[in-house]
Amino acid sequence: MRHSTLQRSALTCALLSALFAPWGAQAAADQPDQADQAPAGAEAGQAAAARKPTEIDKVTVTGSRIKRAEIEGPAPVFTITAAQIEKEGFNTVYDALTTLTEAMGTVESDIAWGQHTVNASPLNLRNMGPGRSLLLINGRRVVDYPLPYQGKSNFANYNNIPTAIVERIEVLASGASAIYGSDAVAGVINVILKKDFQGDQVKVRGGTSTRGGRDAIDLSWAGGRSGDNWSVTYALQYFKREALPAGEREFMDSDFDAPPQSLNPQDRKVGILPSVGIRMFNADTGVRMAPPPGACDQFNGEFFLQNRRTYNRNTNTISNTGWQCGQSAVFQHWTLRNGSEDRSGYVYANYDFENGMQGWATLGVWSSRGTNMTFMPAWSSNGSYFDSGVGANLDLVRYFTPQEIGGAENGYTHSDELSWDLSAGLRGKFGERFDWDFSIGRAEYRVDEKFPAILTAEADRYFLGANRDRVDQGRLWNPISPQDYASITTRGKNRAESWLSSANFIVSGDLFEGWAGPIGFAGQLEAAKQGYSLAPDPKSLGDNRLYDQTANIDLGSGTRNHYAAGVEFKIPLLKSLTASVAGRYDKYDAVSGDAASTYNAGLEWRPFSNLLVRGTYATSFRAPDMHFVYATPSTSVADQTDYLSCLRAGQQGNCTWDAGFKVEDADISRQGTPDLKYETGSSWTAGFVWDIADGLSVSTDYWRIELEDEIDDVGANDVLLDEAYCLTGKTPTGETRLSPPSADRCKLQLGRVTRGADPDGAGPLLGPVTEIRTGPINRAARNVEGIDASLKYRLNTQRWGDFSFGLNYTNLLKLETRTDDSEQMQEKRTGEPRSKFRGSVNWQRNKWNATVYADRVGSVPSVRFGGCREFADGYVPSSDNCVDNDSASPTYGQKTEKYWGRVGPAITWNVSAGYQITDNAKINVYVSNLFDEVNEDKDPYKKDFAFIADRIFSPVGREIALEYVFDFK
Repeated sequence: MRHSTLQRSALTCALLSALFAPWGAQAAADQPDQADQAPAGAEAGQAAAARKPTEIDKVTVTGSRIKRAEIEGPAPVFTITAAQIEKEGFNTVYDALTTLTEAMGTVESDIAWGQHTVNASPLNLRNMGPGRSLLLINGRRVVDYPLPYQGKSNFANYNNIPTAIVERIEVLASGASAIYGSDAVAGVINVILKKDFQGDQVKVRGGTSTRGGRDAIDLSWAGGRSGDNWSVTYALQYFKREALPAGEREFMDSDFDAPPQSLNPQDRKVGILPSVGIRMFNADTGVRMAPPPGACDQFNGEFFLQNRRTYNRNTNTISNTGWQCGQSAVFQHWTLRNGSEDRSGYVYANYDFENGMQGWATLGVWSSRGTNMTFMPAWSSNGSYFDSGVGANLDLVRYFTPQEIGGAENGYTHSDELSWDLSAGLRGKFGERFDWDFSIGRAEYRVDEKFPAILTAEADRYFLGANRDRVDQGRLWNPISPQDYASITTRGKNRAESWLSSANFIVSGDLFEGWAGPIGFAGQLEAAKQGYSLAPDPKSLGDNRLYDQTANIDLGSGTRNHYAAGVEFKIPLLKSLTASVAGRYDKYDAVSGDAASTYNAGLEWRPFSNLLVRGTYATSFRAPDMHFVYATPSTSVADQTDYLSCLRAGQQGNCTWDAGFKVEDADISRQGTPDLKYETGSSWTAGFVWDIADGLSVSTDYWRIELEDEIDDVGANDVLLDEAYCLTGKTPTGETRLSPPSADRCKLQLGRVTRGADPDGAGPLLGPVTEIRTGPINRAARNVEGIDASLKYRLNTQRWGDFSFGLNYTNLLKLETRTDDSEQMQEKRTGEPRSKFRGSVNWQRNKWNATVYADRVGSVPSVRFGGCREFADGYVPSSDNCVDNDSASPTYGQKTEKYWGRVGPAITWNVSAGYQITDNAKINVYVSNLFDEVNEDKDPYKKDFAFIADRIFSPVGREIALEYVFDFK
C-alpha cells in the first residue's frame, strides 16, 4: 500500500486500515485503485491544519448510497480483503466469513442428519438466523438458494463465492433495510469483486489434513486487460476438497466412542449396544434369531456378532434378546465435512463513451458437485410380516457395506449445482453534481440432488421372494455382489430452481451547499421478480412410492414481484457534526399489508480530528420467505390430543390420552401460509473510533437488534391448542394465556382443523379430528444486544520490517426469544457462545512475509446443561430437583446435583509464510489449526454422534497447504 500519497494523520491510517487490512498490511505488490485509497477524515489532522488537504476521490461504502470521503460512518463497517483471506490461511470465502466476530450464531452443520442443503453454507449474523442478513455482490442482491433451510425458509449461499474473483468484503452488522430493503435485519455482507485488474496471475495450491483425508486442490487464473477507454477483468477457478468421513477420525466413528460419563446403567452393565447391521427379529417371541456361524465376519470388519442383552436396573436382572450382526463403527462412512468440486468463471468489462457515460457488464458462472453421506443404504421389511418358512412374524433389517455397493462413494448423495448471474448497466452524470447508475440483471440457480434409493418392490422380491412371504437367508446373511445391489437400487433425483430478475436506478450527489457543508443525496428505484420451484422425484411421493429412501422431500413453487423506492440524505449540522437519514418503501406480492416502510438515522460527531463518536437507529423488515408462502402440502400421520373435546367435556386439567382424548392417526399436512405479515425489526448502535497515536486506533460499538412478528412453523399440537382456546376461551391446564390469539389467528387456526360429524348428531365441531394443517405464522420474536471492540496497530521499522496487528472482539450481552406471542421473552444467551475473538499479526520484510492468526469462540453448554448429574451406575433422575422419585428404583429418594457444565472455548491458530522468489514468482506455506485442536476430550455427556461440541469445534484438525503464485504481463 503506497502511504506516500496519503495524509499522515493518525485517523487516516486507522480508518484506511479498517477498509483494507484490519489485521495485516498489504504487501507492496498489492496496489489498490486510487479511488480505494481514500482517507477516513475530511480534516488533515492537527499537524496539517494550516495546509490544504490532499485531494481525494469519494467512494461508496456499504451502508449508504451516498459517496463519501470518510470510510468510517455512523454505523460500523468491517472490511476483510482478499489478501487477508489468503494470509490468514482460509481456503474459501465462507471459511473466512465464519470467523467474523459478528457471525456468532450457529447454523446447521455438515454433520447434521437430514440436511436439506448439503452443498450450501449459510451465515448467521448476530444470532438472528441465516435468512436475516443480506448478501450482495457488487452491491446487488443475489438469488436465493433454491432449497429451503431446514425445509422451511430461504437463504443465501456463501459457499459459491470463488476467492479468485474477490477484491474485498464489507460487513455492516446492523439493520439496513432503509438502504437495501428486505432481509437486512442483522446486517449486510457486500462482496466486492475485482475490477480493472492488470496483467495475469496464476495460483496453484494443494493441501491436506495431517490426521488424514480432506485433500484439497485450488487452481485459479485471474487477469485483466485495458485500453484508452475500456477494460476487462476475468477469472477462472477450480477448487476440489474431499469429503471427510468419520472413519478418518477414529475417536468419533463408533458408538463405542461415547464418553464414559454419558453411559447409562445398561451400557455400564452389559456393554454398549451399537446399531444394527443385519437383524432378523421374531415379533412373536420378541427375540432376535441368531445369524449363521461366521456370517457376521464376512463383511470386511463392518459387522460383528453381537449379543443383544438388556438390563433392568430396578430388578437388577439381565435379559437376552438374541443375536444379530452389529455395526463395528456405525458412523465411519458419515461425512464429518461435505466434499465439493467447484468450477467458476467471471468476467467484468466496462467501456467509456465519448459523451462521458460508461457502460459495464459482468457475468459470473459457478458449477459444483457437493457430496455427503450419513448412514450407508439399508433395506428393511418395513415392519413385521408372516414368514412361511419360519412360521412366525419377522421384522428384518439389512444394511449394505461398501464392498457390496461398489465402494462407499456409491452411497453418497450428490448435489449438482449450477448458478449464473448476468448484469449490465450504464452510469453517467446529470450536469456536474449528480451521478446516476442504471442496471439490470438476471440470476438463476439450479440444484439437482441425486441420492441412493432402494427400489422397494425389487428389494422385497430379492430378499423375500416373489410373494414377499419367505426370507432368503442366504441373501440376507451373506454379502451380495455390486451387480445384485444395482438391480434393487437406483439414484433418485430431486430438482430445485430459483431465479431473480431485477432493475435498479440510483442517483446521488450534492443537492446544495448547506450552512456547514454540502447536503448529500441519493435516490433509488428498484423493481424485481423472483421465483422458485421444487420438484422432488415423483417416485418418492405418495402412499405407493417406489423408493425406500431418506432423502428430504420438499414441495413448493411460486413467483412474486417486488417494487421499492428510497431516499437518503447526508446533512452536515456543524463542521464537526453530520446527520444521515434515509427512508424506503418496499412492496412484495402475497404479503398481508400493503408495504413495508423503513427508515434510519445516524450521527457522526468529530470533536477532534482523531476521534469519531457515532450512533444510529434503524428500522428493518423481512418479507416472508417464498417457501413459507408457497410450500405445497406434504402429509404425515401422528397421534394428537383433542383439547377442544376435553374442554367441552368439562375435563380441564385432565386432557390426556388416558382420559380418552387421544386423536388416533390424524393426517397432518404442512403447507405454506398466504398473506403472512412482514417481520419487522429495529436496531441501535452507539460507539466511537479513536486514533490514539500514529498507526494505533481503537473502536467500540454497542448494538441492539429487535425483531417482532418472526415467522415460525406452528405444529399440530399448537393448532389444536389455539382451536380449543378460540372456541372456549380456556386452556387445557387452566392457566391464563399471556397473550390470547387474535381474531385473525383464530380464523387461521380454526380453518386448519377438519373434523368429522359428531356421532351423537351435535354438529361437526364436536366430531373427531380427521386432518390438521400446519405451517408458518407470525408468532415469534427475538432481541439481541452486545458490544464490538477492535484494535489496530501498525509499526514500521527499517531494520526489522513492517508489522501490523489487529484484534476484534464481540460479547453477546443478551439473547432473548419467544416462540409464541402468548409467552414471555426468555433469556437464551447461555445456550450460545457468549463471546468471540479474532486477531492476527502480520510481518513483512523485503521478500518475506508471515502472519499468525488466532480466533477464540466462547464455550457452549453441555448437552446435560441444566439437567441432573448421574448416580454411580449412570442413572440420571428426571425430576427438576434431581431426586429419584421412582419407588421401585434402588436409589429411590436419593438426590444428585444440577449440572451446569460448558464445553470450550475453542481456540484455533493459523500461520502462514511467503517468500518472493523472483519479481514474478512467490511461494506460500499455510498451516491451519496449528495445534491440531479437535476436542478429543468431547462433551462428557454427549452420547450421540458426533460426541464433540461440533458447534464450535471442527473434527478436521491441522491442515497444511503449499501455494505457488506467478504473475505475468
